[in-house]
Amino acid sequence: MTIIRTVTLILLCCFISTAQAWVDTDFDGVPDKKDACNDTTANSVVMANGCIDTELLIVDEDAEDDAEFDDAELGATVTNNAALIAEQCRQQRDISVAVDCFGSILQPVYFDFDKSVVLLTQRPTLVRVKQYIEQHPQVAIRLEGHTDNIGSDVVNQTLSLKRAANIKDLLVNEYQFQPASIEIVGMSSKKPIADNATIEGRQRNRRVEFIISAE
Repeated sequence: MTIIRTVTLILLCCFISTAQAWVDTDFDGVPDKKDACNDTTANSVVMANGCIDTELLIVDEDAEDDAEFDDAELGATVTNNAALIAEQCRQQRDISVAVDCFGSILQPVYFDFDKSVVLLTQRPTLVRVKQYIEQHPQVAIRLEGHTDNIGSDVVNQTLSLKRAANIKDLLVNEYQFQPASIEIVGMSSKKPIADNATIEGRQRNRRVEFIISAE
């Protein structure tokens, strides 16, 4: 009887520990134990550390005079702003204008350190790409994988290419993209967009970027 009670207590402790590990207070898809910004708006598109990329926030200096958006929309997160603009991009009939428009607001997919697995928090970006391509199927996509500067160039080259390849696999297998329309390339750590001397900078550099062009 004592053995049964002991086993039961062990299982109960494991269950509680597992449940606590996956608590997500702000519902952004990043567990609290890994979330550096645990007060983001629910369902926001965030980086792997749970924070919104502030470099991609859209500022509208003419907000008060813009009749197309209400105050709530103008004060929304980058996720909501990007969704609104993405819809405007999809409605563009001129393919060149549409490509430039969408390319200006499409944010990268971010990755954990030394990982190539696509996090669930990054899926909204892929959904946005799918919605755009459905409207403009004639465009081509170049996926550029990147890393931070930790590790050798050989390791980072392989990792950056694997990140791009995993994004392509998702687009093809889950979002029905044509493989021939997607090119992948690994850039290693050669094209940082932030300072690798900081944790935040390295986080932003671990990414896959979408380069969209008219075929």
